[in-house]
Amino acid sequence: MSARFWLALAAELALFAALHRFDDWTLEIMPVKFVACAILCGLAYLLAATEFRGRGRSALLVFWCATVVLRLLALPLLPSNEVWRYQSDGAIQRIGFDPYQLAPDHPHLAGAEPELARVPRNDEPTAFAPGAEILFRIIPGTGNPLIYKLLFAGADLLGIALLLRCTDLSTAAWYAFNPLLAYSFAGAAHFDSVVLLAVITVIFCLVRFEEPGKLRWMFALSAAFALGIAIAIRSVMIVLLLPCAFAMRRYFLMLAAAVAVPCGASVALHARMLGNLFGDFAAVSRLNDLFWWIVEDTVLPNWHQQHYRYDTVILIIAAVVAVIFLRNWRRGLLWSLGVALILAPVLHAWYVTWILPVATWRRAFAWHFLSVTIFAYYLFFDERLFALPWHAEPWMRGMIILPVLFAIIMLAFQRSRENAATRPSIDRT
Repeated sequence: MSARFWLALAAELALFAALHRFDDWTLEIMPVKFVACAILCGLAYLLAATEFRGRGRSALLVFWCATVVLRLLALPLLPSNEVWRYQSDGAIQRIGFDPYQLAPDHPHLAGAEPELARVPRNDEPTAFAPGAEILFRIIPGTGNPLIYKLLFAGADLLGIALLLRCTDLSTAAWYAFNPLLAYSFAGAAHFDSVVLLAVITVIFCLVRFEEPGKLRWMFALSAAFALGIAIAIRSVMIVLLLPCAFAMRRYFLMLAAAVAVPCGASVALHARMLGNLFGDFAAVSRLNDLFWWIVEDTVLPNWHQQHYRYDTVILIIAAVVAVIFLRNWRRGLLWSLGVALILAPVLHAWYVTWILPVATWRRAFAWHFLSVTIFAYYLFFDERLFALPWHAEPWMRGMIILPVLFAIIMLAFQRSRENAATRPSIDRT
């Protein structure tokens, strides 16, 4: 491996370790320093992933060492305040109450919520999907977020190991070395790594399903169950249902399991199957969307920042995209999920991780550029930078979107040059 790789990897690890110095966002200017350090770390990551050459046991050793060290460096970081909501929802269930009916500050729960002041929106019932609520109940209740970090980092590492069965080492490095993944799961302790593990399982099973053999039904059923788990935990993953049906062809009836799992979780918790696709609280204003602000700032003003029925629009357009890629379910998976992110009315930074397994597998690296620029989202924690609290200004949208558009153009140009270079040799043969 080249000297540029080692320098880039060393810079990424050093900058990622430095994030611990800037993660207390109650202090003045700290969010700005955190974002600056994180984006520099992301730039080093892009260079390291580009320069990494995965061949032989030594490359595999470097791959896993860098991957694990990155997660270990994330453990000391302060978790997101959502961790306290996870603990609260789990505690509510364990004492026999319904988190969809009772808010954490309800009088019936007096004394059962030692960390009530830390719970975000503690006056509202939960908005998470039933599968996520079951997960919160299973995890032992403690006042220490480390157990969540270790469990979600472990799911992340399992996903990486399985991704290696679907692609080569050099490609998998784009996923494993990504600082957003390490920060979101081992650092901030978001539960989405469990969803990503399920999505990678879907990819693995569908690839194996295409291979001839007597066990095709087993891989189809396994993919369906994995997709069901993903939908049960994050309802938005239902956009992958149609591409999976096209992948399975005459085995599509197996996808009944993908519907049965979230339905079963909903029945167990007396909750609606989908609710809000993104698991946001209904009272939360729109935030950091990639597309709708263009419409609303020009022709259709949204003065009260309502969600409207954007969920329905996403489901319809994702289904249309899946049909367009009827004969190429791989692209259907990527772009159905891509549509969900582009049209999401709220785009938290960790939401970008949802598409990274599919984008890595498909080598759609522009999404990895977005995983770097999305760190600008954390500037919201310094509200003095904005005219209105938690309202994205044009300069911030430019920080997130413009580098990604530039990357898309450059990658498309590079691909066209590669195709042009190989075309004469094909013609001669």
